[in-house]
Amino acid sequence: MFDVFCISAGQLEIKKDDNIINKKNMYLNYGLLSLATILRTNNLNPIQIQGHFTPPEDFFQYAVELGLAESQYPIFISIPSFYAISWVNEFTKLIKSSNINTEIIVGGRWVVDGEPELLKSLLPNIDHVVDGVGETKILSFIKNEIVELPQRTGPTLDYSLLDQRHLYQPSIEVSRGCGMSCSFCQERDEKLQPLKPITTLIEETKHTLLTDNLIKMTPYLEASMFVPSDKWLKQLVEARELHSMTFNWRTESRVDSIPIKHIPLLAKAGLKVIDLGLESASFEQLRNMGKSMYPEKYLQKASLLINTAYEYGIDVKINILLYAGETHKTLTDTFNWLERHRSFIKGVSIGPVIAFGWKHKKKDFVNSMEKLGASVANNNSVYGVTHINLSSQINNNDALKLSKELSREFMTAKDYFDLKSFSYFPRNYEYKDFLADIKREQGAYSFSTCS
Repeated sequence: MFDVFCISAGQLEIKKDDNIINKKNMYLNYGLLSLATILRTNNLNPIQIQGHFTPPEDFFQYAVELGLAESQYPIFISIPSFYAISWVNEFTKLIKSSNINTEIIVGGRWVVDGEPELLKSLLPNIDHVVDGVGETKILSFIKNEIVELPQRTGPTLDYSLLDQRHLYQPSIEVSRGCGMSCSFCQERDEKLQPLKPITTLIEETKHTLLTDNLIKMTPYLEASMFVPSDKWLKQLVEARELHSMTFNWRTESRVDSIPIKHIPLLAKAGLKVIDLGLESASFEQLRNMGKSMYPEKYLQKASLLINTAYEYGIDVKINILLYAGETHKTLTDTFNWLERHRSFIKGVSIGPVIAFGWKHKKKDFVNSMEKLGASVANNNSVYGVTHINLSSQINNNDALKLSKELSREFMTAKDYFDLKSFSYFPRNYEYKDFLADIKREQGAYSFSTCS
């Protein structure tokens, strides 16, 4: 029986389209898993279960079957997004109405954001709200003890604590912070931390990866901005050779942060997929969002990076953000750039800017977008989520439609599946299952279903 239940909140509201394909995503809450790991190293027996898109009633019943009602410890719930608040409200209501006599403690760094009382007002059935990072605080609710982290990027994650861990593609946190000051980024003021030491990374990988008959495990090296040094990469190459490790991995970075000369080393070190935040190929929009003061050089660097990555067998997924001030001309600039690089791009992720957070916290951000010709849309049904009309030419509904059309233009169903199965789809979800779901649902997806 489990001592402590660590629950990653599910969602009633879905950021993207409510279709069967999007609901297949299994986004690992690796921050919560670090908390569960701390509990385990302090002689407790925790379990982490994730709500994903399961209805609260079904999830509650599953948790009870695992022993939730018998636990004498607090129930810890992580809220990774404002989209999850309504789910947490329903789930905690079920807990209290079932007379489960234990405290409910919630956290979620980007949701709480210094306003625990505001969050508590939305969730009347919870007992405590934890603000900020929880690693140094979680034991105080059990042992009245403050824990010191063994390293700046958190403890080595214990995947044995994750319910149905064999279905998840693992995440390994290698650094935190960014600090590049992009106007839309939550970590714009968080200082970039050093990458995790190679010896630690290798040991963590050894204890994480499973060898079985499911889709191969391919870890995501989590970093808001992955900026490896030449020395770090060479150490990783040497360590992989020393330990006969052949796993492929994925990470995320800016197009102007990775030196071109590192691409051969990255490929040799096992990098197979990289998510690159291009955001736009419009000079005007790059300046508007604070992405680059020298957009021509920025795009030249992006072009060379993408071409070189392709040459060395690294799949590139481009992230595009439709931002305040977007017009048909600026969107055409981005389309034309993508068209010129079509052969070198595995896939794209495109969507309009959204303002997340408490109203008073995002006021300045919304005002800055209004100065660029944007306005607040009237379809803001989720608390803490503000949709934006980008300009007089492109409202929020137009932006959603254009995002999907542009994405379909540059990503096939097979490429989409390859990218998703590398990191987010359950490891028992095969391509034939994916095609069967598409055929059954006949939805409007962000990838092309043409042969």
